This record gives sequence, C-alpha cells and structure tokens, in this order.
Amino acid sequence: MLHKTVCPADDEYKLWLEFLQLRASPELLDRLGDFLSDYLQFSGLNTYVLGLSGGLDSSFLAALLSSRNIPFLGFCLPMEGTPRDELDRARLVAKAYAPPLPATEIGHVHDLSDVYHYFLHTFEGLFSSASRVAQGNIKARIRMIFLYHVAYMYKGCVLGTDQLDELLTGFWTLHGDVGDVSPLQFIPKTVEYDLARLLCQRLPDPSPLMATITALPTDGLGISASDFEQLGVGSYALLEEMFRQYFSLQLKKRSQILSSEEHQMLEGLKTERPIALFLQSGFKRTGPILFDPRRITGQAL
Repeated sequence: MLHKTVCPADDEYKLWLEFLQLRASPELLDRLGDFLSDYLQFSGLNTYVLGLSGGLDSSFLAALLSSRNIPFLGFCLPMEGTPRDELDRARLVAKAYAPPLPATEIGHVHDLSDVYHYFLHTFEGLFSSASRVAQGNIKARIRMIFLYHVAYMYKGCVLGTDQLDELLTGFWTLHGDVGDVSPLQFIPKTVEYDLARLLCQRLPDPSPLMATITALPTDGLGISASDFEQLGVGSYALLEEMFRQYFSLQLKKRSQILSSEEHQMLEGLKTERPIALFLQSGFKRTGPILFDPRRITGQAL
C-alpha cells in the first residue's frame, strides 16, 4: 500500500518545522523517484502529465522522471506575456527529458494565447478590468484545463509542481497550479535546488536543468519580475529561516515559555510579508470545507 500524507493544519508548528529541517541527499532523491514510480504503478494509470514552464520545479521533475524512465507527457503552454527566455528553457527541457508524445502531431509546445484572450475579453465585458494577479489566475487555470484533458485522453494524472515555500505562502492559483500528485509539496525550495544539483550529476545532459537552477525564479504568469518581488523577501533561504523562527516561537508560546522579547519578535514576524501571506492563505491549504450532515445544529465546528 502506497503511503500518502495530508497537509498539516496551520497550527501544527512542529510538523512544519520538521519539513523545514529537511536536507538534500542522494537518498532523498532516490526516495522521491521511488515515490513517483510506485504511485504510477499503484494507481493503475499509464502516465504522468506535466506542464513545463522553464522554471526549476517542473524542469527538476521532468529530469527526475526521465532519469528513472517513468512515463510522462510534457507540455509547454505559453501565453501572452510568457518571457522568451522561459519559453526557450522549457523547449530545451522538453527536448532533453520529455519522451516522445503518443501522436507526433500533438507537439510539446502549444501557445494558448487565443484561448486566454477569449476568456479575458468575455470577463472584461462582464466585470471591471482585471488586475495582473487575476489575469495570471486565468492563465494558470487555462493551462490546467489543457493538462487535465490530456490526462483524461491518455489515462494519466497531472503532476503538481508546488514546493513547501509556495505552500506556506499560498503562492499558487486555486484550481490552477495544482495536480493529482504533488511530490515536491513538503520539500523546501532550497533543498530542491540542492536535489537538482545532485540530479545533474546523474544526467547525460544536465545543461537544460542547470539553466533553470541559475535562472531568476518567476511565476511564469507575467505578474512580476520575480517570485522574490511578490513574496517580499530576498531569497528562499531567508524566507525559510523566517518561517523557522515563526514556528519555533509559536511552539514556545504554546508551552508558555515565551519571553517578552520573544513575544515582540513573534509579533514583528507577523508583519513580514511571507508570514502575513501564510496567515491570510490558510483556506488554500485546507481545501474545500465540507458540511457534516450528522452534526447536531449548534455544536461547535
């Protein structure tokens, strides 16, 4: 039976700290590959379906799947605003790591700008002009429509590419940047970088993956110049250390051993953008809230 896990509650501070204390190793890289191989066998499905953005997350998974000969269908889905360098990196990743597609006429690259413009024009006729974030959400959801349609057609499942830093900050689009299987969800971004470097040592052609390691991380949606600009932090290492401090202080507060100085530090952390994003985005991590018809009216939730 394949071991599966669920997202911790926001106040399970000890669990979050355990994830943040992960370190990259060849063993972790092997276990990640084993998980992907085992899940496909356990599910009875034929293939993974993976969107290739030209960023590290999707490129790392593509290279890992390729190195383990795990079947997947990779697609680069540019739209208006997709930076040329990201598209070029995605093409190189597809060429180096993505297996041939079932039908040669499908192709790895599909520009969905016309679909995006149709939705945008329709919405602008009904609502006020959309913000850049709202436009980015539309793009992410269009891509997911494409990937899930492919998954249905070829008896596959969509591979999610979000990692721990994005999970903590709510830095993804609901029903957009998602998947049926999310192997990186509890892996800190700094650890992912180190795993990708380890993987490069095993690849016949590491250059496409290495190009994504050295590239400036962006959301691929044209919302900002970099992820760091949106997250309000200078690096993933700084973001992760901020969360380590926050969760550690919350544990001390729960144990009633928080000093006055530490209390001030905790309150200050809550004003930092990454922590503020965590506090605002809990609804994304819980998933849909379900009604329990067995519960008697008036009982506490």
